[in-house]
Amino acid sequence: MGAGVFKPDQTVKTVSSLIPKGVNWIKSAVAAFLPEENKLLLDGCRTVQYEHLVVCPGIKLDWDKIEGLTETLGKNGVTSNYRFDLAPYTWELVQKMRKGKVIFTQPPMPIKCAGAPQKAMYLSCDYWNKEGVLSDIEVDFCNTGAVLFGVKDYVPALMEYVEKYGANLNFGHQLVSINGNEKTAVFKVMDGNKETFVTKEFDMIHVVPPQSPPDFVRASPLVDEAGWIDVDQSTLRHKKYPNIYSAGDAMNAPNAKTAAAARMQAPVVAQNLLHDRG
Repeated sequence: MGAGVFKPDQTVKTVSSLIPKGVNWIKSAVAAFLPEENKLLLDGCRTVQYEHLVVCPGIKLDWDKIEGLTETLGKNGVTSNYRFDLAPYTWELVQKMRKGKVIFTQPPMPIKCAGAPQKAMYLSCDYWNKEGVLSDIEVDFCNTGAVLFGVKDYVPALMEYVEKYGANLNFGHQLVSINGNEKTAVFKVMDGNKETFVTKEFDMIHVVPPQSPPDFVRASPLVDEAGWIDVDQSTLRHKKYPNIYSAGDAMNAPNAKTAAAARMQAPVVAQNLLHDRG
């Protein structure tokens, strides 16, 4: 959507169309876990009893952790493909950009789909390159991390595109605040133990928000010290509560937090759960 490849309605399905027949869909949010009682506390103080529980709520996008971001998202050239309603705005900005300064950011890990911050940059640069305007656009990739990508074998291929598009790599740069009206972004820069702050101007900025476990998960008895659901990394069964499993971004398996990972985790959970209930 952020590069005009798909229209928003092509990426959407209703939840009801995905619920299998024979499944009771409880349309209420989970407020708390009561694993000693095999119960969930729902919004409105209603409880639900379970025999087995599979927890897969995903990851929280912490937009408010970047000062000034929520006030300017969707205007002043500030966008993010991590919000469904803003991906079309990204594409609008890309098409209008003919010269100026563009920044793409990446927050501290872990984040969902760690390649997405770079994809936004490469797809945008590809369009500008085809339009013949890339030479008039200064592109900065500001990554909180110290390397371009966590899987070392992928880096050489990615660097080919970085060089092709003339993007400037800024490692150890974490976005901490943004002023949409002035079109400036402040980054905390780490150089060893030395911490400094730099301000960058922009005409367009694509922001990826910091991410964390959902609040109701982090406050539960299911998590490890970092706030992620604590599972056995081979079976995806909870380490303390044997009738609880987890899949997806909210648990602490060592894989990247991606849909590709969740797709491989789901059969593991399903097979082990069926074995338990057999």
